This record gives sequence, structure tokens and C-alpha cells, in this order.
Amino acid sequence: MKNALGLLLWLAGHVVNVLTVFGAVVYLFGVVVWMHAPLLGALGMTAAMAVLPLTLAWACRTVGKRLRGTLPAAAPSPSPSPSPARRWLLAGAGIVFVVACASLVRSGLKEYQCSVDRSRNWATHAAETRRNGFERVCEGDLARFDIAFESLASSVRKLAFTPVDLAHTPFAQFESLGGQAEFEVGVPSILYRGFRMPDGHQVTLYEHDMSADGSRSSRAPEDEPERINGLPARLVVLEAAPGTAVSLLSWFDGRREYQLWIDANVARVPLLRDRLFALAASLPHAVPACPNEPPAHGPVTKNCSADVKFSEKVSPWHR
Repeated sequence: MKNALGLLLWLAGHVVNVLTVFGAVVYLFGVVVWMHAPLLGALGMTAAMAVLPLTLAWACRTVGKRLRGTLPAAAPSPSPSPSPARRWLLAGAGIVFVVACASLVRSGLKEYQCSVDRSRNWATHAAETRRNGFERVCEGDLARFDIAFESLASSVRKLAFTPVDLAHTPFAQFESLGGQAEFEVGVPSILYRGFRMPDGHQVTLYEHDMSADGSRSSRAPEDEPERINGLPARLVVLEAAPGTAVSLLSWFDGRREYQLWIDANVARVPLLRDRLFALAASLPHAVPACPNEPPAHGPVTKNCSADVKFSEKVSPWHR
């Protein structure tokens, strides 16, 4: 009976190890590749989440070995007591483990409670959003706006469209943080570009050329009360409990979808709101990657590679 239970625990430990590693890989792929989260931050969060299951797996394997008799329950001879340095090392590791577990549980509970409170009090939450001009969200809701930028030149080389030229816009005066290309239905039709303003705020410009991948998107007119160069636009302002915030301005110019966001609550700072709209209005008209695309009521074209020319040269405005 002991051998069977030991074997079961030993196998369970290995299964938990495999599932934990698999889950960590999937999580890292999702947040780094899909959501473009910074790699170091994602690795830290993954390690914190993996501590508990890996510890459980180690305990199962150890107990399983003892029950199977591969490890003696008691040492045949007294072992020497650990040195003071080793005791301090073990104590430090224990403290780090406890702190990591407590931090993980605390942040997980906070996110869960925040989500539950918002769902239960949705009517009050919506009324408060209309009254304040911004929405109070959970910290995790802002994670998707934290983009891990790469070299802008390499990001642009992957694209199936020509991004708008920012040489004659206020963006040219900002510090470039790089870029990030993204695929839609297998086509590199999305580009993120990051900038740091002189006052320290970070702005991100998102472009999606839907003519390159054949996708469609639309919004109800009542959801776009703002205007960018006469085009309907929508402003969404999100603020988390610690004061972190994102203000997102989005609109469509033909087949090009734009999103422009800044790491601040522009509802609290009207001057930043004006600057955000001015930045959006400064963008020149985009040239679609597929100018001969079928009309919206026709068949959807998933790829326009015949009309798209991949450029290996980087324009002077790419910094």
C-alpha cells in the first residue's frame, strides 16, 4: 500500500512539474508575444506564480520517494549539523519564498476583488464613469498598454504597409522608444511606435492597415463623439487604484485604424487632453497598402500581397 501511494505521489509531482512548465511557457508567450509586455516583468510574475506548484511538486516527489523506500525515513547515522552560513541561506530562502507567496496571493486577491466589485456594482460604476469622465479599473486592465518595444527599423521591415511619416509632426521632437510589429490573420499589418515626451510622459501610436489583411471594423456613431480632423473618434480614460492611468484616443482614417494613448489621466489634466488631440490631428493621411481592395460588401480579402511591396529600406524619419 505504501509503495502504491508513494508511486502515485511521485508521479503526481512530475505531472505538476510538467503542467507548471507548460503553463509558464503559454503565459509568457501570451503576455510577451501577444500583449507585448516587457520580458523581465513577465519573467518575474511567472516565477512568482510558479513557486507554489513547484514547491508542491517537490513535496509530493519527496514524500513519494520516502514511501517507496528509495529514501530512508531516518538517517542511519547522525549527520553533521549545518554550518551557520547554510542556516542563514536556508532562512533567507524561506523568507523570500514566504514573501513571494504572500505578494502573489495579495495581488491575486486584489484583482479578483476589484473585478467582483465592478461586476456587482456595474450600474454605480457606469454612473461614476460618466460623472468623472474616466473609468476606474483594476491594475491588470492596464497591462495590455505596456508594450515591449524593439528596434524601430527592424519592426518596420516586417510590415506589409507603409506607416505614416512623422517627420513633420510633433512626434519628431520626442525621444523614440522603438517599435513593435504585430500580425493579423498572418499578415504584419499592425505597428506600435513608442515615444517619450519632454515632460516624461510616454505616448504610443498604434496603426492597423486593414487593407493589408482584409479585416473589417466598425463602431456605432454614438460611441465616437469626438472629432479628429473631422473624423469620428473615441476617447477612453482608464485609471487604476494606485493612480496609474491610460488615456486612449482611437479613430479610423479610411482603412487605417489609429490608437494613440498616453500614460496619464487627461480628464484630470485638460492641457494633456489638448496635446493628445493635437498629436492625433498632426498625422498625415495614410496610403493604404491595398488601394484596389474590393468594397466592404464584396468578398473579404485576407491578403493583398500582390499589391503590397515589402520595403527593406528605412526612411530617414525612422529614428
